Amino acid sequence: MKVLFVCSHQIQNLIPLFVELNKKKDFNFKVIYWEKLTSFHYDEEFKQQIDFNINFYRNYDFVSLSKEKNSTKSFFSFFNKIRISINLIKYFFKNDFNTVIFYGYYFPHVISAILLKILGKKTILRSVSYNLGKRNLLKKVIRYFYYRLSNLFFDEFWSICKLNTDFFLSFGVKKEKICLIPSSQITKEFIFNENEKFLLNNEKIVEDNKLSKNKKFILFAGKFNSQKRPLFLINSFINAQLGNEWNLIMSGGGGIFHDDVLKFINKNNLSNVSFVGYKNLREMIGLYTISDIVVLPSDYGETHGNVLMEAIQFECALIASDRTGIYPEILREQMGLVFKAAYKSDLIEKFKLLTKDKELLLKLKKNGIKYSEKIKPLYAANKMSELLLKK
Repeated sequence: MKVLFVCSHQIQNLIPLFVELNKKKDFNFKVIYWEKLTSFHYDEEFKQQIDFNINFYRNYDFVSLSKEKNSTKSFFSFFNKIRISINLIKYFFKNDFNTVIFYGYYFPHVISAILLKILGKKTILRSVSYNLGKRNLLKKVIRYFYYRLSNLFFDEFWSICKLNTDFFLSFGVKKEKICLIPSSQITKEFIFNENEKFLLNNEKIVEDNKLSKNKKFILFAGKFNSQKRPLFLINSFINAQLGNEWNLIMSGGGGIFHDDVLKFINKNNLSNVSFVGYKNLREMIGLYTISDIVVLPSDYGETHGNVLMEAIQFECALIASDRTGIYPEILREQMGLVFKAAYKSDLIEKFKLLTKDKELLLKLKKNGIKYSEKIKPLYAANKMSELLLKK
């Protein structure tokens, strides 16, 4: 059996999954990318040069529809999607696959799925789509027809969480066609080899990031944009008045609020708020290691919240808004606290509760570690393999 996974570009949390799927001997697995990115590249969303510090292309079979590029700037433009649609169609006529998995509802994927159904191939959609957000009537109508029509050309739908499943159901997908496979995440084992464990030394991590010693840390990691609400977070942390014991680490940057965040921290001389800049995956694991809590205060537009799922592997409790895709699982599995995104006062209360109740903090950490077994690449690869091979 030949299986093809279609993806727009190199997405960091998918790479370990591809490596695990490539190990499966019962089928021939391959990835096709719209674009091929250099390791060090300009990220349009971060608005800066970034490097995840992992090898995007090792230990699995892939092909790309473009030459190597050092920017994501034009990836999702209308004209580039037209070009990709044409190239994908050409590829499918020249190459034969039994099953094709599409990552996302992009129209090049939908057009390709139509062709593949005509050719009698099996099509699967892997998506991180949700119904969270406010939309006018026109957008609701467009979404209704686009997703309803698109779903006619996929045989299976691989959901990552409850809200994703609810999304599929709301656009006409039959329940029996939906398979729940939690989102695969980067692991420490994928990033570090056995000889590099010494790098995860708490004192060294604190020193390297110029953080205050003998503090407890709350970590935010992401773009400084309207969706992530970094200033909302900092103001909430300050108003919570947690004392000198707790320090808020602001990791990431870029986005429209980058300069505003730095000015706000400096102007108000916030000694318990630390900006550490963009961190690659190796450095992020270090920040998870020293942190007790990871917070994601997102507004509408947030998808899964990968940073939260990465963090639970390192004994971090979570605080997330109810506009984050994974929030029902956070509540169900008791991995963290969820606040109402519209209310700063609710986030403040969650800060106070989790920093003062040591037993609750420990309980949430333990539950997160337990759930993290379901987001390891091998777990997802095994689930996908079972579904691909079933008759």
